[in-house]
Amino acid sequence: MGRSEDALRELSMAVTLRANEASILCNSACLYCSLGRKPEALDALRKAWEAGFRDSVWARRDPDLSLLHGDPEFERLYPEKPAVTHQNVAHS
Repeated sequence: MGRSEDALRELSMAVTLRANEASILCNSACLYCSLGRKPEALDALRKAWEAGFRDSVWARRDPDLSLLHGDPEFERLYPEKPAVTHQNVAHS
């Protein structure tokens, strides 16, 4: 059994034990990306979003998720946040 199979087996166990934990689901998306399994990665990331992982900045900067960057579903879940500038900061 190769390392990929080991990782998938461990992932399956983790998801079984904690099916709604955002960090496990996000890490599973990263693993699927590293294996080039984009549909599974998107599904895991969608579930991570539903479980509470909504950090667009982190998701967009995470190199482990780069396979998904630019995908319409990824862009819908994790839209680019506008940069904070003097023009869009409220003055008191």
